[in-house]
Amino acid sequence: MAIHWRAHVGVGAHRILVAEDDESFLTALEALLNADARFTVVGRARNGREAVELARTLRPDAIVMDIEMPEVDGVEATRQVASAVPVLAISGHDYEERVLDIRDAGAADYVRKARVDDELCDALAALLHCDA
Repeated sequence: MAIHWRAHVGVGAHRILVAEDDESFLTALEALLNADARFTVVGRARNGREAVELARTLRPDAIVMDIEMPEVDGVEATRQVASAVPVLAISGHDYEERVLDIRDAGAADYVRKARVDDELCDALAALLHCDA
């Protein structure tokens, strides 16, 4: 099934899908993004398979995608959705090879989990061309 990208139209927050297997970190990401008026989290995925399915049904404006997840990892999930929706990758690991893998799969940018509080919203805004 092909994913058809639909650009963000109108006023209001950009719709974000968050894919992260650690429930507490997923909750923290959701709170961080929802606290920024530019974004609203419209979906939560606990693995790459769910991320692909939700991307197809929810049609978010962007996906925040963890690299390491069960079932289907973030690299493969990104490969399946990046032509339809921009992906910003996150990871708690600093493995350059995995970062290169997800960028090769189509991720537009990458933020280390240790820097999420300081960098995620601005990186996402730059990806979506939002005003600061």
